[in-house]
Amino acid sequence: MLNGNLSHMSLQMPLNAHFVLERDEFSKASRLVSRKLSPAIKWAGYAQVGLLLAVMLTAIAYNPGKAQPVSLIILILVWLVFCTSTISHRAWIRRRFAPMEGKEIWYEFVEEGFHCGLPNAESKINWPAISNFIETDALFVLLGSGLVFYTIPKRALAGNDAASLRQLLQRKVAIRG
Repeated sequence: MLNGNLSHMSLQMPLNAHFVLERDEFSKASRLVSRKLSPAIKWAGYAQVGLLLAVMLTAIAYNPGKAQPVSLIILILVWLVFCTSTISHRAWIRRRFAPMEGKEIWYEFVEEGFHCGLPNAESKINWPAISNFIETDALFVLLGSGLVFYTIPKRALAGNDAASLRQLLQRKVAIRG
């Protein structure tokens, strides 16, 4: 019984995944990561949106009967801030995804961490560098520091490898997350 538990606790062989990441998979992972930001960053964002809404309401209330040039300018500026933040987020995703687009990505998970790479780059990451992980029906997303994350689509894992990877991540990462 003890040997059965030990073999269950350690990875029998490296788990490998080879795939070409799709843009929508990366976008979904990016959205998941942005939801996991620290509370201080989230509250700063809420405060910023609140201030913009207050400015917008002030512009509307400036003269409710007819829009004064000042209130119209304030409304346009607030609208531009919201639009440019959406555009900049999409540009950020596009820029971050560009080096991987159409290229095979590979991962090899071992007890110490994982190796990953593209045709022209390779990295070795130890488990302490991963702060948390997110699992969806289609993805594993490993969170590093800041906005660094690693996306592994479940479609790239063979047979029972998704369950094995989940167990490995729960042992190595979930304790800290």
